[in-house]
Amino acid sequence: IDIAPTTLGLCGIDSPESMVGIDYSGYFVLDRQKPINPPDSAFLQLVDPGWIYGFASDRERPWRGIVTNDGWKYVVLEGQPWLMYNLNDDAYELANLALDGRFKQERKHLQDKLMDWISRTGDIFKLPEI
Repeated sequence: IDIAPTTLGLCGIDSPESMVGIDYSGYFVLDRQKPINPPDSAFLQLVDPGWIYGFASDRERPWRGIVTNDGWKYVVLEGQPWLMYNLNDDAYELANLALDGRFKQERKHLQDKLMDWISRTGDIFKLPEI
């Protein structure tokens, strides 16, 4: 959920034009309009300044990810192997398919979507090459 625009929408306040994101309040309040063209995926991230300054644990390493409407989850951690799950078949994320050759095309597609989002938002996160 795009928290800021949705929260403003729930309060009946229009988002400023400079705000990036989609108001999803129409899914929660009956008299509000739902987004006309909702995205086909949601982007995830952990940005932890503690990692930069040396007081974060290894589990708090920055990462970026994507979850698609058709059930794929793809996550990239800095300096770590990729994670890719088919949530339709593996809701508990037990089978990492990132390095399974049968899913090479899907992985490339998800990597490209993630790279596009990183580029559009001016993020400095470096995706590893596949």
